Amino acid sequence: MKPADQKRLEDIADGLMDSFPVFFKRVTRGAAQPSSRKFDPSMVVLKMALMHGPLPMSMIGGHMGISKPYMTALVDELIDKGLVERVPDPEDRRVINVRITEAGKAEIKEFMKGARQAIIKNLSSLDAEDISSLHEMVRNVRDIISKLDEDKARERSVKKDV
Repeated sequence: MKPADQKRLEDIADGLMDSFPVFFKRVTRGAAQPSSRKFDPSMVVLKMALMHGPLPMSMIGGHMGISKPYMTALVDELIDKGLVERVPDPEDRRVINVRITEAGKAEIKEFMKGARQAIIKNLSSLDAEDISSLHEMVRNVRDIISKLDEDKARERSVKKDV
């Protein structure tokens, strides 16, 4: 890797760590949160389970970058609230999947609706050029995430073949 590319990656890392949490907090300011819930890791678990169906706890925890003990505690809390349930994996009985319940679906849908409305409201003061730039940036970030996910899948595939 060229030194200039390394410097850019360092700048990107610093920018992401400094900007994304603040940006997210600012654009979601005023969002109505169900059950007095703030945007926390449990919302990510619910969103993933809603989007992808039952998933292994290890996959969710790996995606979120959280430890197995914390993931277990998080899922236990969501189970206690009736938002998810543990189900055996039909293809591997050693694996336990997390499946969203109807109550969990209602909770995450309500949260996402409120967050979306707040984001739109908070960004509506931007001019057309800023909105266009932000729209392009979000598309680019999604594309990059897809590429990173593909790279990770290839890594797992290579490890299984070894």
